[in-house]
Amino acid sequence: MKNKKKVLLLTTNKKFIKIPSKKLVSFDILEIKDLYNMNLDQIVNILSNIMDKYDNIILPGNIIWDFSDFNGKIIKGTEFYNYLFDLLNYVEIEKLSPKVSADKLFPEQIKKIVEKKKKAYKKPIFKIRDLKIYKRYPIRLFTEIFLHKEERMNDLMKVIKSYIQDGADTIILGVFPSIQYEYLKDVIHNIRELSSIPIGLDANIDILKNFKNDVDILMSFTINNIYENIDWIFDRVSVLLINDINHDMIKKIRDLKRKGIKLILDPIAYPAIYPGFFNTLIRAKKLSNLGLPIMIGINNVTELMDADTTGTNAFATFLSIESGASIILTGEVSVKNRGSVFEVKNAINMAEESIILKKPPKDLSLNLLGLKEKKFLENDIKIYGNRDNIYIEISGKTKEISCKDNCPLSKLYDLDKEDLAKLSILIYRYCSPWSIIWNC
Repeated sequence: MKNKKKVLLLTTNKKFIKIPSKKLVSFDILEIKDLYNMNLDQIVNILSNIMDKYDNIILPGNIIWDFSDFNGKIIKGTEFYNYLFDLLNYVEIEKLSPKVSADKLFPEQIKKIVEKKKKAYKKPIFKIRDLKIYKRYPIRLFTEIFLHKEERMNDLMKVIKSYIQDGADTIILGVFPSIQYEYLKDVIHNIRELSSIPIGLDANIDILKNFKNDVDILMSFTINNIYENIDWIFDRVSVLLINDINHDMIKKIRDLKRKGIKLILDPIAYPAIYPGFFNTLIRAKKLSNLGLPIMIGINNVTELMDADTTGTNAFATFLSIESGASIILTGEVSVKNRGSVFEVKNAINMAEESIILKKPPKDLSLNLLGLKEKKFLENDIKIYGNRDNIYIEISGKTKEISCKDNCPLSKLYDLDKEDLAKLSILIYRYCSPWSIIWNC
């Protein structure tokens, strides 16, 4: 019988590591509390007396030192060990690197781990058409489009189609009391022709009542509205607005749940600072033990903040999910918010991967780094330096600029047009955020 390979795992806390039974590998654990505070020589010194006992020694992937001098004996695993053994079902130990974390080497395999674990999710709370709605995960993306006026149908369908392609699980139609009913019916019919995706309607009570049989989700009710109209909303999913949480409110929500009303709880997302998004998150957390899905509309947050949406959508999504939301509502009302459906869908995927792997949303199989970049030195054009002294190596030349200049690109005009065009974008990104005040 073939001898088992002996592998040592280094960690700062061994109680969190559960070693599975593997036929061909035997794992030992060595706990070193100060592992991340040690330099390369200190780590090697500890291992020198035991190195011969093991075929491989695996360190956490986020240890910064390079162990290339040890002929593959000392290698780096995943950044967190929660999913190391899952990865080793796809990757041989010998394929791990002494220099680079397994997360960066094997993103496709880690994506497979995530997809496999997603399939093990529990039963949904309810379904909206074919869309399963859960209390926590998977997280769904609702996308609202406002019908301010009677848009040309072809143009409207192009927008809705793009939202679906970008990841929307549901389309919500936000309408005003002046909407023409025939036009609204036509819009709903065209969406049904386009996709089997659930449709929601965000309108006043009269419009909701008239269209209750045409759509799948009714938005939005107060608790009194629900009770006043309970006879005709019974077989539809209703969104309940919650601005204040008290004993009476909780009692009524539980009563509606017992009656079989399909509820989505909306703790009303407020803009940051004033009145304060944090208050929304507190309300969501208080509602999270009721066994009902919670929806947070982060479009209220990003639309009312003059900051790039790539970061704000991601952070608002992460905080909402932390607070108990299983549905994120977004939209693209303003030009500034265009692309939000794509950004929020990617943020949701990042959050789910982070939850499954039990690691922060960094170095995952996807990211939302649209402006800044982590690998400027790995491009054909090398850019490095700090804010005041930026060095650029391009086409055999080295250029120096400063992000503080009024228009540093003017120092690069002697380059070829093709190089200049490519470099202008990279420099703008590298100098962000100072580049937002350039005057070129």
